[in-house]
Amino acid sequence: MDGYRTSSEEPPLVTTFPPVPPRPDLWPEAWPPYEPTPPRRRFPAWVVGSALITIVMMLGALVTSFVIRYDPSEHTDEYRFIARDFDGDPVRWNPCEPVHYVVNVAEAPAGSLGDVQEAVRRISAATGITFAYDGLTDEVLERRRDMVQADRYGDRWAPVLVTWVDPDTTQVSFDSDGDVAAGVAAPFTPRGADVIVSGWIAINAEDPNPPGFGFPDAQGPVVLHEWGHVMGLDHVDERGQLMHPAGGGVAGLGPGDLEGLRQLGRSEGCLTTPAVP
Repeated sequence: MDGYRTSSEEPPLVTTFPPVPPRPDLWPEAWPPYEPTPPRRRFPAWVVGSALITIVMMLGALVTSFVIRYDPSEHTDEYRFIARDFDGDPVRWNPCEPVHYVVNVAEAPAGSLGDVQEAVRRISAATGITFAYDGLTDEVLERRRDMVQADRYGDRWAPVLVTWVDPDTTQVSFDSDGDVAAGVAAPFTPRGADVIVSGWIAINAEDPNPPGFGFPDAQGPVVLHEWGHVMGLDHVDERGQLMHPAGGGVAGLGPGDLEGLRQLGRSEGCLTTPAVP
């Protein structure tokens, strides 16, 4: 797990949790090949109309049934943490200090900065933690990012880097069981400490899905999912939660996501941020 206890001399920066898997439209070959079909028999208009009405009513019943059955209060326990300390508490940021972040939009589609800031707003609302936007950066993400960059960011822990990269050229692996992931992230905890102090988020610059939060496969939910990892959340198996490996079929934080973030936030009390070496 990146930044957490390890027996190696240098902690890896790529976490062991699986990244958000790619969406189907990344691989045209995943769709069945086109095969011409013979002309179909035409039915009278009243038959077609009746069939459409029946289908609409069935779909409406299914949706209504799901809405009635799905009670968010019954799903607040659907969350997991990346790591826990020796007392069993989740490893998290010091919620009484702002989380600083910078963004590299050199390879990002228009509107991407807005996605980052909206994701930050939602994470802040869920945790009670203040975030500080330190502006744009030209920092290029490396496989082993230096978490103290005095020449660039001053004598402090480097801010969280959010960047868009080409998975074919970056040093960071976007491999997800042989496919290319939509995004990867890594929180960072100094050796010997149990407080997150930095991290990074890398979004696939070749992902064809547009910016925004309008639907589950849009770019915004991917950015928000990766921020969940940086804050300390791990994947869950339940759909309906954004921290599901495939996004859970939702465009925002689910009830379990919100409860997990609450436990990583200000309501759980302050921590001591480790000193910069």
